[in-house]
Amino acid sequence: MSRKAILCMVKTNPHDHELYRFKLEELRRLAEALGYAIVGEFVQVRSKPSVDYVFGWGKVLELKSIVSSIDIDTVIFYNILTGKQKFNLERLLNHRVIDRYELTLEIFSSMASDEISKLQIEIAKLSKSFTYDRIILAEKYRIGREHPSLRSRGEYIYRNQIRGLKRRLSKLKEKMDKYLEMQRMQLEKRRSLGLPLVCITGYYNAGKTTLFNALTGLRKPVSPLPFTTLSSKYYLVQGIARRFFLVDTIGFVYDLDPLMIESFKLTLNDIIQSDLILLVADVSESEDILRFKVETVSDILEKTLRVDGSRVILVLNKVDLIDSVKLSRRLSSIADYSRRYPSVIVSASKGYNLEYLLNFIEGKLESIRSTIYAKI
Repeated sequence: MSRKAILCMVKTNPHDHELYRFKLEELRRLAEALGYAIVGEFVQVRSKPSVDYVFGWGKVLELKSIVSSIDIDTVIFYNILTGKQKFNLERLLNHRVIDRYELTLEIFSSMASDEISKLQIEIAKLSKSFTYDRIILAEKYRIGREHPSLRSRGEYIYRNQIRGLKRRLSKLKEKMDKYLEMQRMQLEKRRSLGLPLVCITGYYNAGKTTLFNALTGLRKPVSPLPFTTLSSKYYLVQGIARRFFLVDTIGFVYDLDPLMIESFKLTLNDIIQSDLILLVADVSESEDILRFKVETVSDILEKTLRVDGSRVILVLNKVDLIDSVKLSRRLSSIADYSRRYPSVIVSASKGYNLEYLLNFIEGKLESIRSTIYAKI
């Protein structure tokens, strides 16, 4: 039986009549991927979210009336909630409240099958929930209230549990650092062998894993659900003239939270350290959505991860799903990005133009390789 939820958002730009709809639809897709049945949406336009409840007081009371009158399990916010906002909303609404960050982590948890993925997810969860957990513990042990008889004992237990949370997070980060060191050593070993690293990335559901399978001959699981790939997968590809490691990595979403980037630095480090990046986009999507997603991933790569744009190839996938007229329109919508990055049109599922893509990759590697690479 599916869980029922209502989607909520504070829209801070009163002139935004399209982007906020895309955000809500993406939130809906993520929720539905986890089995939530969305029964409604609740949006308020404000210059900025309220410090206490995200919505203004009158609007949050309206939301309370709605959730009290319908059968739902969870209230899902697009806006990232502070610990204080989450606590206040749950206490007022008497329902479970999560934001898109927590929703994404739920999906990650459902997909995680290896130790590294689970480690990164746990770090992300603890980092995100720390302030909320502290408020819950303070409420439980009545910290700051007028209960003299309980203060010393309650405060001792409270502080002890907070220290426990900090120790747990610290140990997980130490474990992460060990993995990062192992990753660094493996990268040095590959480079000493003269084997470049080519990384596949892009917006989620662009067909990255399908492309990885097509270029490697493997059969990694492909799913319509988002975030099927959490930890990087390496495979040594024998190209036409040289060998290189191909890496399949996590897909991106819009409004990627900095905390998420920090927590998943082990996976994202593969992108940062790679010699060449294949930015995969679904060319069958509408012009506006295609441009929006290419722009989103480009900004994450160049502005957030500080990747050199000269290392990027734009791979326009799923060309088999549209005709030549629609393709022309799609290409026009991202013409500036096609000038910025060399682009190759393919169909990973049909095998169309993959030999050309391999040739292009090898030529690009040859032109950008440093002196540490010897031709195999």
